[in-house]
Amino acid sequence: MKADYFDFKKVKNFEKHIELSIPNFLTLDNIFLSVCKQYAQPESSVLDIGCSTGRFLNKLEKTDGVKYIGIDSVRFKELKDGFIFEENDIEESLEQHKKEAVSVIVGMFVLQFLGYRKRERVLKLLSHYINQGAKVLLSEKVYLSDPQLQTLLHCLHIQEKRKGFTDTEILDKDSQLSVSMYCKNQLELDQELQKIGCPIKVWQSYNFMGYVVGKDKGRVGYL
Repeated sequence: MKADYFDFKKVKNFEKHIELSIPNFLTLDNIFLSVCKQYAQPESSVLDIGCSTGRFLNKLEKTDGVKYIGIDSVRFKELKDGFIFEENDIEESLEQHKKEAVSVIVGMFVLQFLGYRKRERVLKLLSHYINQGAKVLLSEKVYLSDPQLQTLLHCLHIQEKRKGFTDTEILDKDSQLSVSMYCKNQLELDQELQKIGCPIKVWQSYNFMGYVVGKDKGRVGYL
């Protein structure tokens, strides 16, 4: 029997759905928008991997001379204009852009939907860009290492989601995501990010976390 995956493309108002699903999501958005604006450099590109509707790049205050590229495997119907869209696998696109100047890469809740092997390959590619001077902005849902805290925060998160969804909608989505989302625990994520650069946590809400990863000048390459 084929697994029943959660299909984000079937969500009527995707952007509102994400805001309701992730507490304080707009704060993360504002932090990443500001960081991206700060580090975007003329004669370089900003890549948004897993850009979905393109909402992040459309909200971003553009810098002259910067190319803005959204990458996703499927074009969403409500995708807007204002930047270049690449309908492609994110790993393939990251490989194709390696010879170009890239100043910022944004990946909001995208790594958690990659299997172990693909995730490792994508992280290696991100390491290449970091070593070339790019800033990588990543957000992920994690499992907390302390089981009691994980249970507590999960219950609090369910209470928050009840403000926008029915219990049936919450349970159905959790069941569908369980076969397509591969979350790490917090320690595993920290170790992954330390392997590709110097991560700084800039946001946390419940067990959702946001990082800016830059070059660790004491190391070169993916270890």
